[in-house]
Amino acid sequence: MSALLANDYDVVGVATQGPQAVEMTCAIQPDAIVVDVNIPDAGGLHTLLALDKAGSRAPVVFLSVAEEEELVGEVLRWGGHGYVVKSRVATDLPGAIHHVLSGRRFVPSLTSLDMLANGRGHAMHLHGGVESSLESLAALFDVALGRGDATCVIATEDVRERLGSRLRACGWDIDAQSRYRVIDVADALRGFMRDGLPDPALLAGMARELDQYRLSAAAGEISRLLVYGNIAATLIATGNAQAAIVLERLWDSLTRDLPFHTICGYDTSDLYEDGSDVWPSVCAPHGAVTQASRL
Repeated sequence: MSALLANDYDVVGVATQGPQAVEMTCAIQPDAIVVDVNIPDAGGLHTLLALDKAGSRAPVVFLSVAEEEELVGEVLRWGGHGYVVKSRVATDLPGAIHHVLSGRRFVPSLTSLDMLANGRGHAMHLHGGVESSLESLAALFDVALGRGDATCVIATEDVRERLGSRLRACGWDIDAQSRYRVIDVADALRGFMRDGLPDPALLAGMARELDQYRLSAAAGEISRLLVYGNIAATLIATGNAQAAIVLERLWDSLTRDLPFHTICGYDTSDLYEDGSDVWPSVCAPHGAVTQASRL
């Protein structure tokens, strides 16, 4: 782990047991801590409690071979800030540390992101192409529809068509399903973009319309809405990164007090290639992040 992180971070200490980790943390005061769920002599979760009792405020990222959503949820409920599956440690760990240092949670899948949000929040889904994310995206919508949530996809045609095919394979008649709504990105942009930037009043109108849809369509015990979209990513891909940044900030403000769980899909190549200022500005309004397993 130290060698893996050395290119991006200063590794200031390594502990092989839980009590040693707590002692070193008190002495060194690191900015972030990486803990194995099965660290000897205490285990990861008890080590987390001991760190908290010792006064540490450094965010903790957990490592584990397990991918079960129940364990991910338990780690987050106990106060962990991130969870990285060991089979993906090389691709996920450096980014997970970056995100938790910036105040975001990092989780290994869309379903664990959904569990963390509990029907509210604004999150990022990073992927290396549409195909790498479709299976997990379909699983997320399958869970949400089964739970009775209203759902909405605001995306380009390739995402809408491929996701729809997978949901049909799961047994959903989405063409007749009142709790599954699709909006084309181009139509959405025409509705709220003015002079190259999102118009706050028009975007607020879109949020109100989706809230009315939620109230009329949701059938679960809690009336909530799952939204997945790649509008901001489309703006970046077409060279209007500033509009994407403004859109993310406005949407976060407009929906913060609504039972919306908004997940924004981004192809990482668009973020990294557009410019160094785009990545932190786009990430800032999101409270949590996950990434597809094949980047």
